[in-house]
Amino acid sequence: MKSFLKFLLVPMVTLVFAGVAVAQGTGPTGGTGTKAAGSTSTKTSEKRTAAAKVQRARGELTAADAKAGTAKVKTKEKELSLTAESQETKDSLAKVKVGDAVRIAYDEKDGKLALRSIAKSKVSAPAKTTTPTKSTGPSGPTK
Repeated sequence: MKSFLKFLLVPMVTLVFAGVAVAQGTGPTGGTGTKAAGSTSTKTSEKRTAAAKVQRARGELTAADAKAGTAKVKTKEKELSLTAESQETKDSLAKVKVGDAVRIAYDEKDGKLALRSIAKSKVSAPAKTTTPTKSTGPSGPTK
């Protein structure tokens, strides 16, 4: 009975792994695609990369209008005027308030900055340095 199971199990496992390898294009033939199809997908991915150049920044939220979907964020270098295009981004904009430290993701579309995401930024407190202080008075007990 065990040899019968091995007889069925080994070919089934082999076929499963072969199917996965062919689906990923790493089979013995190198996949089923041709060079033309490969070059087309490369061109498409280049277009997506150029079109979806998402930039990230951190700064202080100086103005926000969740209903209109607009925000202004002051970074170290400049002040950005952003417009939210999706309802999800407008909802995120309603969760932050003016004066909050925020981190944003945006891209440029038609000369305007489109807000992709906004969230509160965890601002780390400055590290406390422990420096010994000199005592100028006597260090003995006082009466």
